[in-house]
Amino acid sequence: MRSTYLPLLSALVLALSVGACSSNTVEPNTDSGLAADSGGADGGSSDAGRDTGAGPVDTGVGNIDAATDTDSGTAGNDAATDVDAFVGNDAAVLVDAAVPVDAGNRSPTCTITAPLAGTVRNYDATFTFVATASDPEDGPLSGASVVWRSDLVVAPLGSGLSVTTTLIPGMHTIRCTATDSVGNTGSGTLMVTSRSPVATINHPGNGEVRVAGSSIPFVGLGRDFEDGTLSGASLVWTSSIDGALGTGTMFNAPLSAGTNVVTLTVTDSSGNTGTASITLTITP
Repeated sequence: MRSTYLPLLSALVLALSVGACSSNTVEPNTDSGLAADSGGADGGSSDAGRDTGAGPVDTGVGNIDAATDTDSGTAGNDAATDVDAFVGNDAAVLVDAAVPVDAGNRSPTCTITAPLAGTVRNYDATFTFVATASDPEDGPLSGASVVWRSDLVVAPLGSGLSVTTTLIPGMHTIRCTATDSVGNTGSGTLMVTSRSPVATINHPGNGEVRVAGSSIPFVGLGRDFEDGTLSGASLVWTSSIDGALGTGTMFNAPLSAGTNVVTLTVTDSSGNTGTASITLTITP
């Protein structure tokens, strides 16, 4: 009997010895969190870990291993800022923040309000250009802060919110440019046409009624930016019913009965043309 119980007794003593050693051993905290060790009241130790993960809790005698998850945001303060804080052994904090960018000083605007886009006028007629200009920081702009230019003219057309001027013949891109107090600029554009040569019918008047077969005096003029006054064969008269009527600044001719559209076409030395038309009603 004694030889039977001896091995059992030895195994029991060995197990108790191992348990005693284990109960006084502090398990190292393998988490990446902040760990704090202090002596326990029973001579053991306390091990508290703070980590971003969910760590295990060991309830062995004198041994505590706790993990706490911390995710710190700034909800309600600034929707553009996100802060994630991770506290580990080195108490490191990671901050990822999207900070709004300062837009800085913004550019002014210049908007042309008159005339209408595509306006066509004679080369010796005036155009009046009107604009509004403002700057987000400076407010309304005017005077020398607003400058007008044409792509066909080297020198500026003028300055201010309104400019009246004639234009050389051609299709112009008109640009108003506003400049603020720090030199930022904004502009608006408009296309207009100055035409040359120019035809003018002085007689008869548009809409007149005449009798068929009667001699009608026709009087007209032609002028050009480069050539000046046009005359002779440079002025050609036609009727929508009778065809060619004559040339020059003045002549007489009858018209056939019906509604006649009479057109004067003038041609300059470069082959450019200009026209003018009237409508006459000729009774039988």
